[in-house]
Amino acid sequence: MHLVLTYFHQIKGPSVLVSYPDEKLEEDIINKLIKFFDLEIDETFFEIVLITKKKKIINFHFEIDSEWARGNKEYAMLSLIIKKEYESEQFYAFLVDASYKILKTKHVYKAFYKGDDFHDNDIEIDLNYEIIKKVLFNCLISLISRIEDRIKGVNKKEPFPFS
Repeated sequence: MHLVLTYFHQIKGPSVLVSYPDEKLEEDIINKLIKFFDLEIDETFFEIVLITKKKKIINFHFEIDSEWARGNKEYAMLSLIIKKEYESEQFYAFLVDASYKILKTKHVYKAFYKGDDFHDNDIEIDLNYEIIKKVLFNCLISLISRIEDRIKGVNKKEPFPFS
């Protein structure tokens, strides 16, 4: 299971900002995520099934208000890479919840400018980048814990995966 935050870099185009766990994703999956970001899909929530890899990539597009971006919006996509046999509808609430936690962070858009030559003296860039990493890490750990509990038959009264 992998959680990836992709965003639209104003010079490079779609780029991966954060990926958990830290182990490197396969290059072809990274390329697919970047291409998915560029697709003109009316849905904010969509999935792609990679049959030969036996995986699904569940994606959720969202926008972040930004004082620095052209049009005052940053475009982001949160993707969860899971085994093909999981039902993707179960993960919609997880992606919405994780994106909401990112969105409620003040000046979070600054994280998308990490390594940017024009804004490199703003300390909030690194701070917000670390906040995003922490939010995604905590969300993924919580999701994995809930899946493990569900598999073990623990917490049957608790909704899956997020309340």
